[in-house]
Amino acid sequence: MSRQLKIAIIEDEPISRAYLKNLIEQTGFEHQIIEELDSVSDALVFFSKNPDLDLIFMDIHLGDGTCFDILNTVGIEKPIIFCTTFDTYAVQAFKYNSIDYILKPAKLDDIKDALKKYWSFKKSDEDDYLIRMDKMMGSFVSPNYKKRFLIRKNNKLMLTDVNNVICFYSEGGNTFLTEKSGTSHAVDFTLEKLEELLDPNNFFRINRKMMISIDEIHSVEDYFNNRLKIKLQNRIDLDLVVSRNRVKHFKNWLKGVS
Repeated sequence: MSRQLKIAIIEDEPISRAYLKNLIEQTGFEHQIIEELDSVSDALVFFSKNPDLDLIFMDIHLGDGTCFDILNTVGIEKPIIFCTTFDTYAVQAFKYNSIDYILKPAKLDDIKDALKKYWSFKKSDEDDYLIRMDKMMGSFVSPNYKKRFLIRKNNKLMLTDVNNVICFYSEGGNTFLTEKSGTSHAVDFTLEKLEELLDPNNFFRINRKMMISIDEIHSVEDYFNNRLKIKLQNRIDLDLVVSRNRVKHFKNWLKGVS
């Protein structure tokens, strides 16, 4: 509660306004009265500017209308403590952001209890926010992308690092990876599955049958039918064409745009 509570008061009777300010002062809560308003028209102008405040003390009847003329015109999301002579508006008041409804003449304990209620609600909101943030941050765990593949070389099982892969392609119902040496090996994953397993910043599926590494791209050229043709660093003779429906996404990928 060390931060000052920024309060606006809407009350058209000067004596009642001064009395309310005195009660708020006596509560001992750190606060600042940032605005005192005595009419619907002034309140509409004030709230249309989206003022920086925490809490509103609001009378029901004002000289040029009621507080509901304000609430029904300007979307006020800040909590409200209603202070009024009339008890007939309580149900209507609680349809808005009301945290208390105090009948005049207000007593010191009434204002204290209302401010305690405000801080209680605020603390609850902050706790809920922190819980939501913790859950959200917990969902941002870095994905565990695949780092290596088990392949067969000369009747032996070997590991090849993903950084040694130029591309993956499908052929005859099987999937293969091509190493920088130009040698291809079968792998036990479909291209669809590889899209989930590989870091999307490093690999892109350029067409239905081919996925390539960004580190191996030497150049990109326009190709017929609004497609693109890719040339690799090591000049391996592969037919690397970006399909038309993937061209936009491919260009964004090259630029690092998701």
